[in-house]
Amino acid sequence: MQKDQQLLRGLNEGSEDIFNFLFDQYYEVLLSFAMRYLLDKEESKEIVQEAFVKLWEIRKELSSDINIKSYLYTIVKNNCLNRLKHNEIVLKNKKEILWKEMQYRYEALDRVQYGDMEFEELKLLIEKAIEKLPEHCKRVFILKRFEDLKYKEIAKQLNISEKTVEYHMNKAIKLIKKDLSPYLPILFLVSSLFEK
Repeated sequence: MQKDQQLLRGLNEGSEDIFNFLFDQYYEVLLSFAMRYLLDKEESKEIVQEAFVKLWEIRKELSSDINIKSYLYTIVKNNCLNRLKHNEIVLKNKKEILWKEMQYRYEALDRVQYGDMEFEELKLLIEKAIEKLPEHCKRVFILKRFEDLKYKEIAKQLNISEKTVEYHMNKAIKLIKKDLSPYLPILFLVSSLFEK
C-alpha cells in the first residue's frame, strides 16, 4: 500500500520513470487480460496502450488511496466491453448490407421456382444453418463472409494458420450446403455465401 502511494505521488508529479516502471510491471498481464475478452492481439494491444495513455492524462487527478493495478484492470475491462459493443454494431451493419444485397437479387429473380417462399424465410434458414456450425467454423465463416477479411487476416486474428482457416471455411460451406440442400439453386443465384 505504501509502495502504491509512493508510485502515485511520483505519477502525480509527472515522473516518467515511474510511468515506465508501471508500464513494464503491468503491460503483459493487462494484455493477457484483454485477450480473454477480445481474442485479438492487435486490438488488445491498442486497448492496453489506451489504458496507459489515460492513466498518464489523468495522473494529477488520481486519489492517493487508489490501487493502481485494479484501476488499470478496470480501464482495460471497460475499454474491452466498449470495443466488443462497437464490433457487434459494425458486424450487424455489415450483415444487414449482405442480407439487403441478397434480398434485392432474390426479388429481381422474381422468386424463381420458390413462388411462396419469402426472403425472410430464406434468411432465417441461412442464419439457423450458420448458428449450427461448430464454433471455429462459425467464427471463420463470419469473419470471412460478414467482416470480409482475407484468410491471412483471419489467421492472424485467430492465431491459427491460413491452412486451418481454409479448412474451417471449407467445412463451414460444406455443412451449410448440406443443411440448405433443398434451397441451393436459389441460394447460388442470390448469394455469395458459398464462394471460397
